[in-house]
Amino acid sequence: MVVPVSGSSEDVMRALDPGVSGSELLPLAVHRDAAVRAAVAGRSDCPMGALVSLGHDVNLDVLGALLANPRTPSSVVRRLADHRDPRISGLAVQRLRNSFR
Repeated sequence: MVVPVSGSSEDVMRALDPGVSGSELLPLAVHRDAAVRAAVAGRSDCPMGALVSLGHDVNLDVLGALLANPRTPSSVVRRLADHRDPRISGLAVQRLRNSFR
């Protein structure tokens, strides 16, 4: 399912709104606009299923937001440590190292 781009800036605001939570975030996690998906990926209350799904995103901003989110599952972080882009793999490796300190 892909949500249309129209009203993307409003959708970014919705994704950042603390009053929007849980199941309301799920459609935003598959939004066509990467800025909306990144906003969802960075939320500490993002549903676990959305975090796992966003781990397969191709947009580097979305993946960076996921790696900055402490709730992102370690399985997603480990997979991103093998990402082809060194910026993403570097962030993931650093996060894995920090988790063992």
